[in-house]
Amino acid sequence: MNYQQAVDYIHSRPRLKNTDNHRAMKKLLFLMGNPQDRLKYVHIAGTNGKGSCAVMTANILKQAGYKVGMNISPFVIEFTERFQINGKFIPKDTLAQIAEMVKNYQEQILAEDGMELLEFEIVTAIAFYWFAQEKCDIVCLEVGIGGLLDSTNVIKDCLVACIMNISYDHTNILGNTLSEIAYQKAGIIKPGRPVVCYPAQDISALQVIAQTAAEKAAPLTIPDIDRIKNTVSGFMQSTLEYSGLKITQAFTGIHQSYNAAVVIEGAKQLRQYGYNITDEDIIKGIETTCFPARIEVISTNPLIILDGGHNVDGVTALLNVLKENNITGLTAVWASLADKEPEKIIQMMTPYIDTLYTVPLFGARALTPQQLADMARPYFTEVNTADSVESAIDMAMEKLNGGLLVFGSLYLASDARNYLIAKR
Repeated sequence: MNYQQAVDYIHSRPRLKNTDNHRAMKKLLFLMGNPQDRLKYVHIAGTNGKGSCAVMTANILKQAGYKVGMNISPFVIEFTERFQINGKFIPKDTLAQIAEMVKNYQEQILAEDGMELLEFEIVTAIAFYWFAQEKCDIVCLEVGIGGLLDSTNVIKDCLVACIMNISYDHTNILGNTLSEIAYQKAGIIKPGRPVVCYPAQDISALQVIAQTAAEKAAPLTIPDIDRIKNTVSGFMQSTLEYSGLKITQAFTGIHQSYNAAVVIEGAKQLRQYGYNITDEDIIKGIETTCFPARIEVISTNPLIILDGGHNVDGVTALLNVLKENNITGLTAVWASLADKEPEKIIQMMTPYIDTLYTVPLFGARALTPQQLADMARPYFTEVNTADSVESAIDMAMEKLNGGLLVFGSLYLASDARNYLIAKR
């Protein structure tokens, strides 16, 4: 396989199926030599904030001198972004070699057991294998969906489990209440291992997490929300003070201060396992973290903001940042899946957007630009449709008065980011 053939093969695999208790995944990993058992982990679940937690934690550990593997999903820049060691993406030829090995094993598993591997199972297996081959000191492992039944939860142990903000998402898979969803997320908690929980967690979700932690004798840490001080220190810039540390945040918004508090507490837990992480490592690690398409300012003149927030909680975080920076009069490019409460989201955005362009999004659950436009017209004076995010950006930039905002999906923000950077 070459790189493109490998990516095409991975994307050709089914995305969802009834759980088989990871039987196919476990057999694949057995054939690969069980690489997951040779690694140590910080395991991260939650609806929003998983990626931010993974990137900040990985950067702190890198700052402290460790070789750190990290898997994230989805990608923003290119597919290889999903697999990183100390911030460097997997080489394309390495990905192709591992994917070819996986493909051969998949054919064997299908012939012997009649089992198909999912796309995310293959991605996770590739990550485990590469991190083990490269002898990573620790891995920041981001859950795909849920936790209990997620492909990443084949690991037998983790040093720390971080459970980020839980809200309604993937309800067809995880459940219709926050308690049900939290039960799935809490499935990553391991017996006797510390758990750090998002400080502004819904009480019904927190109760489930606390109960699961107690049942597994897992020490639970919840950052004291009253001790988290977030100060707007400049345009799209804020300062966090927490646990005796003062940090100029790489990400803006109070939600990112809450995320950072989880990261700080997680780093402190790692010290008990012998990881030499200083306060200076924590400060520098967070301050130098880069994470594209998370309320990312591409340009200040004109103002161009990209955000991958795709559900109500994600958009709430975006709105808080727009409000605290007095940003209004935006032209927005937007797409949405049908199950992400799009009409509620667009109502929330009305104080900040003057003109809206709706664009298509890949996937069976995606609403068409016309459906989104019909939904949005009661709330905006000007709503237009476009056949791509690129054409919407071109049209918006021709008559841009305020700033440009692209939001609604990380995939959409990814396409927009690549296009805008190429136009520089």
